[in-house]
Amino acid sequence: MARGGINKVLVKQAREALIGKGQNPSIDAIRVALGNTGSKSTIHRYLREIEEESATVLDNQALLSQPIQELVGRLASRLKEEAQVAIDEDKKHYDLKISTLVAKTEEQQGIIAAANTQAANQDQALANALMHIEDHKKNAEALNISLAKAAQSNAKLQTILEEKQNHIDSLEDKHRHNREAMAHYRQSVKEQREQDQRQQEQHTQQLHAEIRTLNQVVSVKQADITQLNKDNGRLAEQQVAAQKTARELEAASTKAQNLLDTQLSKCSTLEGQLAQLRTHTHTQSIEIKKLKESIAPLQAWKEDKQINLAKLEAEVAVKTQIVEQLISEQNKLNKQEAPSQAQSSSLDDGSSNTLSNSSSNNSGST
Repeated sequence: MARGGINKVLVKQAREALIGKGQNPSIDAIRVALGNTGSKSTIHRYLREIEEESATVLDNQALLSQPIQELVGRLASRLKEEAQVAIDEDKKHYDLKISTLVAKTEEQQGIIAAANTQAANQDQALANALMHIEDHKKNAEALNISLAKAAQSNAKLQTILEEKQNHIDSLEDKHRHNREAMAHYRQSVKEQREQDQRQQEQHTQQLHAEIRTLNQVVSVKQADITQLNKDNGRLAEQQVAAQKTARELEAASTKAQNLLDTQLSKCSTLEGQLAQLRTHTHTQSIEIKKLKESIAPLQAWKEDKQINLAKLEAEVAVKTQIVEQLISEQNKLNKQEAPSQAQSSSLDDGSSNTLSNSSSNNSGST
């Protein structure tokens, strides 16, 4: 069953109990400690008043006893030590993280520089390879043109050779016909020799004249055949030379084509390597961008820590000054006479009675 109401004393007791347990004396925690009684605005008002009273008591150095001053001094020293330890740890952690990021950034920049250098070398090698390929293409075109000219020359020589061969065949046919005619004539003369011996004798001179004429014709024809044989041999030699030249040109063209294929393969390999280097460079650029983006929060965190450090140092300095003042005042108070101490005790009793009466009045009003 919920309690009827709350007052400042109950709130103060609940607050001190939570602080003694090492818990945060928040409004919700105090309301739970009070059995879920009282509004949050009332609890907040009492907490504010209690904190103002505590601040007033702490500011009144004359109300602090020696144990409290010593406790405050130890707390201030402990607070300063813990704050300094926390500050040193944060600074050490931050410096280590910054040095790691800087080292990693430098390493990535070195990798990117090496990749850019390698990419530039690969681009230069690719340009040189393309120049060689263009040169080989030009050489191949020149060889193809020479091969076409040689093929045309070979075709012309082949045509001339065929014409000469046809002429030789025609001359051989004529010579064979002449020999056949000579053989037929001799055979007819031999057949008719017995019958026409007289006519043979009469016509002997005529026949000798014809024979001489035929021999002259045969000599001329043989000279023509010899010349044609010489021309045929020369044309055959020219054909062999042309065929040799054509084979050499074909071998050179094949070699140039193989070299062109090799250069094209190297070019494809270089293009693949260049694409990989560009992909790797793009990845490294993205990582550097991420590192740069991660440095900005760290710098903000560093600035925040520096501000907190300055606040802590200022707070420690203020509290140290307060503790020193309290110790100085306490020493002055200790040197006062006994009647002053008795009077101070009476004042303390009066203050206690006043606080008790105030608490009673607050309880009654609640």
